[in-house]
Amino acid sequence: MPALLFQIALIIIIVRSVFMVFQHAQKSRKEWLELLYYIAVAVAALSFLL
Repeated sequence: MPALLFQIALIIIIVRSVFMVFQHAQKSRKEWLELLYYIAVAVAALSFLL
């Protein structure tokens, strides 16, 4: 059960990070540090999930 909850949490983190990357990428003035942060979070969560 705890492993399932952890996997669900990682999926939520990945979805949120990808959503924030797309949201930041659409701005005319891009905040590159935040964009890279959300990409890094998504990659780290994906590596834990796999």
